[in-house]
Amino acid sequence: MKLSSIFLLAIALVCVPTLQSTTFAQKGKQGGGQKQAGGKGMKGGKGGGQKGRGGEAKNGKESPAAHLPPGFQQLSKDEVKLLDSLCGRALEHIVGSQARSKTSLLSIADYFGSMEIPKDVAAEGDAQPEPPISETDIGLYVLSRLDGEQRGQLGKLVTGQRTDIAEYEQLREKVLTMLQSLSEEKPPQRGLERSLADAAKAVGEKEIDIAIAQARVFADIAKSLTQEQEQFLLLVRSSPAAVNTNNESIAEVRAALAKHDTKDQEAIAILAYKAACYCTGTAAQNAASRTGRSNGLFGGKSGGGKEGQTTGLFLNTLNGTQQQQLYQLLGSQVRSLQTQMSRRTQVIIALDAMKTGKPAVERKLQQAGGQFAQTEVQTAVAEARAIQIIKDSLTATQKGFIQQNLVDAGK
Repeated sequence: MKLSSIFLLAIALVCVPTLQSTTFAQKGKQGGGQKQAGGKGMKGGKGGGQKGRGGEAKNGKESPAAHLPPGFQQLSKDEVKLLDSLCGRALEHIVGSQARSKTSLLSIADYFGSMEIPKDVAAEGDAQPEPPISETDIGLYVLSRLDGEQRGQLGKLVTGQRTDIAEYEQLREKVLTMLQSLSEEKPPQRGLERSLADAAKAVGEKEIDIAIAQARVFADIAKSLTQEQEQFLLLVRSSPAAVNTNNESIAEVRAALAKHDTKDQEAIAILAYKAACYCTGTAAQNAASRTGRSNGLFGGKSGGGKEGQTTGLFLNTLNGTQQQQLYQLLGSQVRSLQTQMSRRTQVIIALDAMKTGKPAVERKLQQAGGQFAQTEVQTAVAEARAIQIIKDSLTATQKGFIQQNLVDAGK
């Protein structure tokens, strides 16, 4: 398949949120403007914001943005999740509590799709929810049906990639350090952004190298699967929540892996999970599935949970101008996400083709990975600068409200 064909297919596979609210565009600074912290519009507590036309129910269901200020109430469910993440990072930046995200074996080279694992749900009549099923648990279950040779391939892959993964983590740490120094320097050191772009490119290319090596092994395993194994993996993918962590076969796998250290045991299980996703999904399915990566190569928060509870209150702390600045930043990130999802899908398609024996064009994939990482860094830099502008414009009353109601209250 030619690269141009891959690109067209990638576009067809990607479903990207686009900002739907026109309030700010129509009303300028007045759109979504709320009274500043300490005024009558600042009541504290969860939720913040009031329902407007955009918050009205559709098909009997309340809008996912109904709790947000008017300028944000036209956002879709996916856009609200992005906004939750953005507001969470903005709060961390404002109060100076940014924490670096750690890499995981699941998030590195995350180009193989995922299984939809439901959140903790209590069984009917149970007071406590069942323990959540993890990707590691699923991987152990997958290993229980792989033969010795297939398990051995995954074990060799783990040991063979130690150096590359360690180098990837070092390169990524270098980028995170440079990002931090960039946000701290006013004005930033000349040439730092260029160096940052080069460092990000190296991270993206190294990750692609790791992904290609994994895809080769996964493709070999896919070719060696028996019909019974294929049916088993398809069943696991269709119902991952049905995996029983107390299964005897999982206990046997754990015993067999005991010869490896704990870290390698988890790594083998994670690779088994990724291999199962790769073997059972088409390129379209794996591109569309939720991924282990929370918010790109260089981390960040993912939407949902407590973040969603504080987004409305945080936005109502801001005045109209500050809200508009955050909304424009969100719009920029949505557009960047479209580009990133298209690039990611191109890589997934190319790696998926290896199952049919088609070799990967490594140089082109490395270029795509480098561009992916550079765009991630550009987005992170733009976000830090935009949030700093908002931070610099906060009044003492706003800062006090944020500290008391969004920081101290959450401790």
